[in-house]
Amino acid sequence: MTPPRLPRPLLVVAGLAVVAGLAMVFVGGLRTGVSWDETYHVLRMRNFLGPGWYLLDGDLQGDHPGPWEDQAYVYAPVAMILLHAWTLLWGVDGSGLVSGSAEAFALRHVGVGLISALGIAAAAALTRLVLGSWRWGLVAAAFLVALPLWTGQSMFNVKDVPVATGYTLTTLGLALVVGSRTPRRLVLGGAVTLSGLVLAVGTRPGIWPGLALAFAGAGVLALARSGRVPRLGVIVASGVAGFLVLLAVYPAAFSTPVTLLLDSALESSRFGGHVGFWWYVPLWLLVEVPSLLLVLGTTGALVAAVRIFRQRTQITTAYAALALVLLQGFALPVLASVRQSNLYNGLRQLLFAAPPLAVLAAVGTAALIVAVAERGRALRVAAGGAVALALVAPLASQLAMFPYNYATTTALANVVAANVSSIPEIPTDYWRTSVRELAPTIPADGWVTCSPLTDDQDRYLRFSNDSHDDCATDPIGPLAPYDDLRSGSWDGGPTRFLAVQTGTSTIADNCTEIARVTRWLIWRPVTMSYVATCDLTLEPYPAAGLSFDGAGEGSSYLLGGWSYRHGEPGIALAKASASLGVQLPTDWHGDLTLDARVLDGAGLRLTVNGETVATSRDGDHLTATVPASTAAAYGERRLVVGFADSAGDPRLLSLVLTPRPTDGRAS
Repeated sequence: MTPPRLPRPLLVVAGLAVVAGLAMVFVGGLRTGVSWDETYHVLRMRNFLGPGWYLLDGDLQGDHPGPWEDQAYVYAPVAMILLHAWTLLWGVDGSGLVSGSAEAFALRHVGVGLISALGIAAAAALTRLVLGSWRWGLVAAAFLVALPLWTGQSMFNVKDVPVATGYTLTTLGLALVVGSRTPRRLVLGGAVTLSGLVLAVGTRPGIWPGLALAFAGAGVLALARSGRVPRLGVIVASGVAGFLVLLAVYPAAFSTPVTLLLDSALESSRFGGHVGFWWYVPLWLLVEVPSLLLVLGTTGALVAAVRIFRQRTQITTAYAALALVLLQGFALPVLASVRQSNLYNGLRQLLFAAPPLAVLAAVGTAALIVAVAERGRALRVAAGGAVALALVAPLASQLAMFPYNYATTTALANVVAANVSSIPEIPTDYWRTSVRELAPTIPADGWVTCSPLTDDQDRYLRFSNDSHDDCATDPIGPLAPYDDLRSGSWDGGPTRFLAVQTGTSTIADNCTEIARVTRWLIWRPVTMSYVATCDLTLEPYPAAGLSFDGAGEGSSYLLGGWSYRHGEPGIALAKASASLGVQLPTDWHGDLTLDARVLDGAGLRLTVNGETVATSRDGDHLTATVPASTAAAYGERRLVVGFADSAGDPRLLSLVLTPRPTDGRAS
């Protein structure tokens, strides 16, 4: 297909769109807060610089993955190594230090933006190979930044953006190798392929099946081309060199390649042990991909498929690029749908399909311009206007949501959400990056729980699924880097706490809103996050008492300050003090007896509902009498037990409460 001349107005619109999109990526990266995955990957990177495994503390037993850990090969450190080098360049991190400061996260955001820009350039270069013009490459780049999923994730996503960029570089490099006629271009293609392979697999090893298909497809195309250029040899050499680089960078995982290949793919597809739905990808395409862009991309895919079928005996550079783009865009998403892989939070796990979509949208636009070329000026203007709208409208929607561009959904999805009450609202700020903007409205004192869990009455509890610690100091939380932005006082007392919730406007019955962050999603306001003050709600005391272990037994009663690890008995004080809480049975009145089984707790001091209680020791058992007035001090049958030990290393194994006899009878 000979590409048509790109109309100058569309060229100008595309250029402005790229500038606007990149500006949002880098400015937004400096303004947005820290996301879920970033904090975890900081902790992973610290262990990589220590024991050598890119895992969390709780995943390790000594210096190796524990036998309970089934996600050991899901992630690898290449992207974080690059970002660590970037922060080292600016003097924020040290050679053995991976900082969790606001400045360090902001710099990493800029680094992710640079990786994204490389991916945009790779998509433009692929379009140049397909359509023979850098002008059309600019159109593809514009379509990519017009996609809210891409621009939004490019501000912070330390794993999906590098994988998408690495995959696109691999596709570009392989296309260059297959289409090469000179040694110089062959070497360039091999180098680009190698860099893409290392970046993609070195960030998420489970992406290897997609890249294996790309290498296999390129190998078939190389064999089908005439000439003596050693294309197949360069393809094989790039793959071997890529593995050797990854082995040198991350020997702990890549020294067992068979285990890594099998486990990385299986662990990624069965994440959480849940099965997905075949319709998940098609549904979210309608929700997250701007409708006009989706139409142009679909048109381009059909045009590409027809062209590949018709020209299958003529393997050119454009042919190879188009075939490999289709492989990247469709192979793994179709496989994920067929296997019903556990995808969640939209399409961001398939972000690598975004650059191919942009390339195909450019192909579809070129086909549209050819189709209307001889149909009259009015139709040509209408077609050009539709393409311009496909670029401008999504960028305008993103600007209204800025810097939370990733939460932008389509007009179609918003019409359905606003008019069909049976369909749940799509969460806006899954990533929790708006907590930074919320921080100045969060009172400076008082316990903060981010993303609290709910009890069976839909009341917020004082802990989340990921942490039982104060979000203001928790290294995996979204507030800790911005805790110094908090201001004002709060007199909630020990029976209230502050809850920070993101992605919804729904507030639990035991909470009262203080402030919120909102944005305009096309024509309606949506809540990104809010802070509320909540009554302390505790889980009912179980008849058998409380038992604790490193696998998480008893964790629903913990209120912060604890450390527990697989393979270790009980739970330990992570700090000088910790607490847990229960709601007492309705028929308990009067004094209580408290019996805590504790290892190495000679200096342990106990408080109950804020009052110090005297304890006695008999072996591992620490006992105390809790007066009725103390047990009732917090009201609503709430009992909070505090543990403090500034010198020892006590481990709590169990805690049993019993009512003391009164007048010869059990109360």
